[in-house]
Amino acid sequence: MTVRTDRIEATDFHLRRTALIFAAAVLVHGADHVRRGLDASPTAVMVAGSIGTVAVLIAVVLVFRRTRWAPYAAMVAGFATAALFIYAHVLPTHAHVLPGFWTLSDSFVSEPHTHVNWFSWVTAVLEIITGIVFGVAGARALRAAE
Repeated sequence: MTVRTDRIEATDFHLRRTALIFAAAVLVHGADHVRRGLDASPTAVMVAGSIGTVAVLIAVVLVFRRTRWAPYAAMVAGFATAALFIYAHVLPTHAHVLPGFWTLSDSFVSEPHTHVNWFSWVTAVLEIITGIVFGVAGARALRAAE
């Protein structure tokens, strides 16, 4: 095998591995929302989270089907999820004012943060970190394919 082929195979393996870990983090975070009670988060957050979960699952399917769109899907799903999670869970509620948009806040640092405990923090932080790692893996796979 050539160095180029080895590099593509290595980044493809890394992309698939990070896709599985990211999907697991997304599902565990969803389980935390169920544990907290589906009424603990605003409807807008639940809708955005559901759309995000579908986008992540689509990205994971694209990665495992090894389509040419997989690296792009990984970057979009990973980085967007990480950014939205920081926005929705880490920033205080008063920072969530987007004119013309719903308030996408389920802040863990501002009241009421219903039933938020250590497990909620762990799942949110894991989803943020794995989202960034998944996005970086997508960027690396894209670069390796060049």
